[in-house]
Amino acid sequence: MTKITLKEFISELNARLEKFTHTELKEIIRSHGMDLSPRERRGYLDRFVRTEKPKAEKKSEKPTKSDGELLLREIQAFGERAERYEYTTGWGWDDEYGEERAWGDDSWVAEIDSLFERINNFYEAGDYALARKAYDKLLEIYLEGSQEGHFSGHDQDEMVETDLEETGLKYLRSIYLSEKPSSRPEALLNGITNLSYLSRDATIHGMIHVSMEDLPELGQFGEQWIDYLKKQKGDRIVMDLLKEAVRLFQGVKGLETLALEKGSQFPGAFVEWLEALKKDKDYPEMIRVAKLGLERLSDHLAIRGRIADYLHEAANQLGEKHLIEESLIKALYASPSLSRLLNLLDQAKNTEQTAEYLNDALARFEKIRKRTEKGGSLEEDFNHSPDLHENHVPQNLEIYCYLLKGDYAKAVASMSPAKALGWSFGNSPNAILVPFFLYARWDHEKKLSANIADLWKDATDVPTPFGTFFQEDSTPGDLSKRFRDHLEKALKEFPIPEKQQDGYYLTAEKSALKRVDAIVGEKHRQSYWKAGQLLLAIAETYWSNGEADKGQKLINRFKEKYHRHSAFKTELQKAAQKSKLFSVP
Repeated sequence: MTKITLKEFISELNARLEKFTHTELKEIIRSHGMDLSPRERRGYLDRFVRTEKPKAEKKSEKPTKSDGELLLREIQAFGERAERYEYTTGWGWDDEYGEERAWGDDSWVAEIDSLFERINNFYEAGDYALARKAYDKLLEIYLEGSQEGHFSGHDQDEMVETDLEETGLKYLRSIYLSEKPSSRPEALLNGITNLSYLSRDATIHGMIHVSMEDLPELGQFGEQWIDYLKKQKGDRIVMDLLKEAVRLFQGVKGLETLALEKGSQFPGAFVEWLEALKKDKDYPEMIRVAKLGLERLSDHLAIRGRIADYLHEAANQLGEKHLIEESLIKALYASPSLSRLLNLLDQAKNTEQTAEYLNDALARFEKIRKRTEKGGSLEEDFNHSPDLHENHVPQNLEIYCYLLKGDYAKAVASMSPAKALGWSFGNSPNAILVPFFLYARWDHEKKLSANIADLWKDATDVPTPFGTFFQEDSTPGDLSKRFRDHLEKALKEFPIPEKQQDGYYLTAEKSALKRVDAIVGEKHRQSYWKAGQLLLAIAETYWSNGEADKGQKLINRFKEKYHRHSAFKTELQKAAQKSKLFSVP
């Protein structure tokens, strides 16, 4: 669930409370109480006890300068202990999490929580200079220690009780309130950059709303902040902060100005502008702005895909049919993905138009691939803003196109027995091609049996790309099912010629059996079930074509070949039991 800041929470709470009468509020409180378990009821009642403060109660004393100096020394000592690895005894396997983690003394958790609480006392007391210095040092110790293995535990963020995201926002607020106005932008950018590994929510909006108190000179800061960010190198952090700043301090008009004046430098301004128009449901203006963005921005930029998505949405809302096809083509060509490809194919009126869409898409993908192969790897751009990433063709998308248009010869040319491993990550063409040609060879007068059905489903459960290198659309629906439906439709519209069926199937079988050999022969024990499933899927395919004896002989051959691998035999037996067509004694 998304967190909200204190100011946002109180503002929303007040707004909701104002909508109810005194009687209605009583009823809400009672209703909530009725839903509580017996164990929770006493604590709930205690919330509604009015306590009187003792008359002689003294106000808590503000922390002193000597308290602050002591705190800084203790933070320094804590950091030195962490650097000496006093909280870890080394790395080792953890069965609970299924991976390695640092083992050792978890007492650091209570220590760091206590230190953060003491810093917060200075923050609440208004000593922002001391709080800033202490936050800066302790956060540095924590972030570096988490990365370098100075602290025990699997997930340190989950171990500490301190809300690290809110603490980061208080740190930024301490910077703002202790820095001279003229140097605030630079200091805050440094602070946000330091926090970027801790939280993506380290923003100016969060800094403003983490407290109920208004920040001084905020309007003046907003102008300085935008001017300062425009002069910085356009990495991911700066781009995101600039879009946020313009949205916060200048609104839609500012986004429009940024897009029109510096759109090529900050292309994300078009997306922010379009999103604001979408909220206002100004669809005619969305069409105008989307067209403008597509016209002005480089054909190499993947963000054009998101702009085309806005064009598509507005065209749908207004019934502009001629723009719907155009927007889908532009989205696919800018940021190729399986979902965008299927969106376009759904518009095809017949098989001829389907083939035309796919041929044009393949030509576009080839052009992109030639350019990206010259330009180096995507990883080189990791620190750059996604707004500036160029088009990229995902692995196997071209192979999907060949299958969907019935160009099976080109698809088979990419299938190789040498690519026996790595199917699970979707990087090998065999991961889709082998199951496809097994499925194609199946006698579809019969219902798919268990292993071939599971293999086919697994092969078409294509993971949606995510992360900084993709400008993915958010098309609703089950992508995997849509993909399966399109492939099965393609087999009906573009049936494999009989004289080629056996050849394609034998190539697929050869690649599949090489995979079984690689998994079992190299003792990849955690994948033995995959080898068993694949072997039984081949046998089941033989069964569907009236050749059950061939399937049983194949199973027997591999059982004998790897008779010393008892774990593999167990998985083979499980797959056979699931199949109910073959036996593995």
